[in-house]
Amino acid sequence: MKLLILALITLCSIRIGECVRIVLEENIADKCDYSKCPTEINDGHKLYVHLVPHTHDDVGWLKTVDQYYYGTKQSIQKASVQDILDTVIDELIRNKQRQFEFINGGWSMPDEATTHYQSLIDQSTWGLRRLNDTFGHCGRPTVTWQIDPFGHSRELASLYAQMGYDALYFAREDYQDRYYRQFNQTLEHVWQGSDDLGKRADIFTGMMQMGYGPPKGLNWDLVGGENDHIVDNIDSKEYNVPQIVKQFRQLAKEYSQYYATNHIMFPMGTDFNYQSAHQWFQNMDKLINAINSDPKFNDIQAIYSTPSCYTKALYDSNHTWPTKRDDYFPYASDPHAFWTGYYTSRPSLKRMERVGNNWLQVCKQLDSFALNNGQYDSNITRLREAMGILQHHDAVAGTEKQHVANDYARILHEAIVECQQIISLSLNNIAKSLGQQFHSKPDELQFCNDLNISSCSITESGHSFLVSIYNPLIHPLSNHTVRLPVNERFFYQVFDDKGQSIPAVLIPIPEWIREIPGRPQRPNSNVEIVFKINHLEALGLVTYTIRSSSQFTKRSARLIKGKPIESNGIKLFGRNFDLFFDENGKPRKIMSQYGSNEFRNAIRYYEGSIGDNQLQTNRSSGAYIFRPIEQTTNAYGEIVESIAYIDNDYGLVQEIHQKYEDNVFGQIIRLTGDSEFVEFDFVVGPISVWDNIGKEIVLQYQIDQDNEGRFKTDANGRQLLSRKWNYRPTWPVIIEEHIAGNYYPVDSRILLDNPDGPSIAVLTDRSEGGTSPYSGMIELMVHRRLLHDDGFGVDEALNEPGVDGHGLVIRGRHRLLLFKDGQPDSSYHRPLSQQFFMEPIMIFAKLNKQRHHHYHHTKSMAMIMNKFSMLRTSTSLPPQIHLLTLEQWSYDRLLLRLENIYQQGEPNSKKVRVNLRNLFTTFTITHVEEMTLSANQPINVIDKRLQFNYQSSDDNQFYYRPPSSTANNTSMDIELGPMEIRTFLIKISKPQRQL
Repeated sequence: MKLLILALITLCSIRIGECVRIVLEENIADKCDYSKCPTEINDGHKLYVHLVPHTHDDVGWLKTVDQYYYGTKQSIQKASVQDILDTVIDELIRNKQRQFEFINGGWSMPDEATTHYQSLIDQSTWGLRRLNDTFGHCGRPTVTWQIDPFGHSRELASLYAQMGYDALYFAREDYQDRYYRQFNQTLEHVWQGSDDLGKRADIFTGMMQMGYGPPKGLNWDLVGGENDHIVDNIDSKEYNVPQIVKQFRQLAKEYSQYYATNHIMFPMGTDFNYQSAHQWFQNMDKLINAINSDPKFNDIQAIYSTPSCYTKALYDSNHTWPTKRDDYFPYASDPHAFWTGYYTSRPSLKRMERVGNNWLQVCKQLDSFALNNGQYDSNITRLREAMGILQHHDAVAGTEKQHVANDYARILHEAIVECQQIISLSLNNIAKSLGQQFHSKPDELQFCNDLNISSCSITESGHSFLVSIYNPLIHPLSNHTVRLPVNERFFYQVFDDKGQSIPAVLIPIPEWIREIPGRPQRPNSNVEIVFKINHLEALGLVTYTIRSSSQFTKRSARLIKGKPIESNGIKLFGRNFDLFFDENGKPRKIMSQYGSNEFRNAIRYYEGSIGDNQLQTNRSSGAYIFRPIEQTTNAYGEIVESIAYIDNDYGLVQEIHQKYEDNVFGQIIRLTGDSEFVEFDFVVGPISVWDNIGKEIVLQYQIDQDNEGRFKTDANGRQLLSRKWNYRPTWPVIIEEHIAGNYYPVDSRILLDNPDGPSIAVLTDRSEGGTSPYSGMIELMVHRRLLHDDGFGVDEALNEPGVDGHGLVIRGRHRLLLFKDGQPDSSYHRPLSQQFFMEPIMIFAKLNKQRHHHYHHTKSMAMIMNKFSMLRTSTSLPPQIHLLTLEQWSYDRLLLRLENIYQQGEPNSKKVRVNLRNLFTTFTITHVEEMTLSANQPINVIDKRLQFNYQSSDDNQFYYRPPSSTANNTSMDIELGPMEIRTFLIKISKPQRQL
């Protein structure tokens, strides 16, 4: 939870809501906008110091969410958020000059490096929705701040601008960048968040030079406050006002040198401050009175303020500001502390967060299509809020204590299971709305949440079963491969939705997957069945039957036997390229229509630095910091076995199983004739630390082309940003840690820039750190295990024990793409990235003999819903369009977001038109209201944001690009330009007839 006198986000109980509503009514019920701000602060000869009382309350870090709120486990950290809320509210009521406002308003203060834009939008939307519902327009924040995240994203800046915020403030910036901006008085500027959206994506941004804690000598908190209280009794021997005034004036004068106007902001508070708010406010009252009443000095004035009022003062100054167009990654706090390790820290939790988002979107979609009308809203909200918590900068970031990470996983798992129950109910209701019935009752449906370790009790039982596959994308999928673990004692046939037998094969599950700790050791569960769905409809579901038998028939799936790779190697055939392997089973060459190129894939590791963290040069690698001892990697085991599995009959399987020594690593490399990518399915761990050396594991992919140190990484899964080795666009950087200082967050993809020949890109299944350390190489860090803390507060080594206590084992996937002439074809990587991020989900049901006969051999089969699409068959959407959000919003309205996924300059980057009225099958859209991105205000408020004057080298700096069009409630036609997201509250009606 984040609180800024008061920024109630996560824990808005009825009691808290009522208390805060009292504050609103008594203090500022009639002033909820900039009119509440201090007036007569426009004397150009005076320095105005805006004192901003605040407390920064993490949604879990050293303690869990509940432990922080209720104040338990005080031996870990003295922190009780409920005490903060109670005492602050009392103090606000005492004095109307102590202003109240919500800041940010999201469900948490999110991380910016390891989060995906869909979840960032969701968590902001839900937090702002709660504020709107509770406080109305007085609860709408106008300013956001990201004071604690470890680096800052251009994409999030763009999203915040589109949500209607006027300004963004943060406190962590690279130490060199900060020094450079201090010298040039450019700590405050206009951040241009998008090359596609013009001023709609611009947001005024301020760096807080002193950090987000109180100025030196002015910390009066009950917990950790180190300074004497102000004694203003002139008759007392302890009278200290002159010293405090002198110190304050010196601080203000020094601080003002770094900023361009006569307004500066002092953050008065820090982590978990204000558990006893009275002493903070008592001292600030005395400070303000002492500064402003001193007859000898009238050149400085101190005022109670807020970030919003500070923003308004800067706007009123009519200053012309510089601009910024890149991002704030990577972040370094000193020459040897690059905060780039957390891009990968806790990789299992990072993957679980992505899976949680997948379930949430499916849950919301099917709930909407089923016309459940909000009856399951509280169940879905549990997952909404769990995902909101996971976006916190000490959650998905991986920078929390181990017991907190365990609690995050518990919260998310329980919420996923609850939403899966709603999916079951929704499928039943969708079938009814279509005049059919689903193949199984809701309580008979099952979900396999351990498929990431090739485990599923229903498929491994030996029984026949049904599997329904749902595609949450608004475009169809072709040649989707399904892999399910089954019992090798039985023989299996697969039937499609029409009851026709289709090709399927069995393939052994590798030893390094079967032995993952925590995987149930079911007898004879050593193989998986593989088949393909040739066409999966947009927003569509299809049901397949897998029938088991004790006897083999000519249609039974046969086992593909492995074959050791011979001395002349082997080749896998792909749709766009072929991959050649040497006699040891290592990739050696890619051949395509563009020619032949050497290609290598390797697993290696960096040794983590060990130090006492007392000096910069003694910094350890830890949860936050990546600091290898050497700037080169070491080999991480050798291949001891390489087996090829080739299905020559159906072409369903072409893969190489590579087993590495000591079982520290295993990898499956897959490429089939209809695949546009080669998939690397890897298992890493437990990472060996017997030598008392922490290790940071990387996967490397290298092609024989020179990218000259240039590559691209995605910003939160959306726009692509250019990177260059040892370079920053906005200051002359000096990098002493050459590897760590060139790592960047990779949320969905990393691409090489190579103008002279073929190039490669890698798609990831979670957030990872990545770079291009050598010519033609992509390097991604996939796992970390370290034995020392890095000294930045978590006070615990990143040494995850895993299920069995011997170290965490992870399984992950990369997908490698090949490009012509180094140009990353967006029509290729963008849809594939969306498919990788929002994969189809599967629902299972046991098929007994009676039901099997009924399902396939009676006339009533037509009444069984085994296939549907929620997108009308007459609707053909442009490839640029992506369905970002569909969910029940109120009893009579749904929330709908559509976006154009392409970026300016890409092959498909053009404006496209969509008609909303008849998009979906179970309802017709009758009315639309366009909203801001966060859905808490009408779209026209974007035009009313504070428009700061700025200088820019961009020739189009004064060009305002308005929304492509407003939605016409008659025609329902809308347009979306490149990188545009449009958000609508829609009213619906049921169609005239069942479809």
